[in-house]
Amino acid sequence: MRGCSATPAVPLAVCTAPQGVWRPLVLLIAALALGEPAGAQTPGYPPIDPRKLLLEYQAEVLERINEVDAAWGHAWSNDRIDDLLELYWDDAVLLPPDRPPLRGRERIRTYFEEVLPVQGNAEAFMLDFDASGGMSQVFGNYMIGIQAGPDAGTQLTGSLVTVYMQRGRTWKIRSQVFVEGRGG
Repeated sequence: MRGCSATPAVPLAVCTAPQGVWRPLVLLIAALALGEPAGAQTPGYPPIDPRKLLLEYQAEVLERINEVDAAWGHAWSNDRIDDLLELYWDDAVLLPPDRPPLRGRERIRTYFEEVLPVQGNAEAFMLDFDASGGMSQVFGNYMIGIQAGPDAGTQLTGSLVTVYMQRGRTWKIRSQVFVEGRGG
């Protein structure tokens, strides 16, 4: 190829990759591997700062996750089981604080039908977040008010870990773990 030579800083794949879609992808991979702007060595392409790309990606994922979380809190607090279930993938796993893991929407539905009439508003507080590829995880605390039964007027609190998965352009809950009484 004219004007292209492989060096330790510019992998051969960059030189031999076809023009168009693949070349920017290869540059991105090179930039992430090198930990510095790879485009600086490639004439005609602006430098790529992998740190900026990572921050932009994480901000985009966090925005999508916040949308799911807001919809989850609204659906839970208003006893909207169908809306709540739409936020989980068909093969999702829910680990409630008081029973074994529940896999699949129908088992999760049965649980929600039992607890939502008793439990009131739910809030989750994000303490830590990370994303990589099509998966993201959030660690935080939850607080759920009890509105009926012998514990009416009390609150369930604890830690919450939620794993989100992207399929296509959609982010949904893949797994969710509630640990009662360990918020912090």
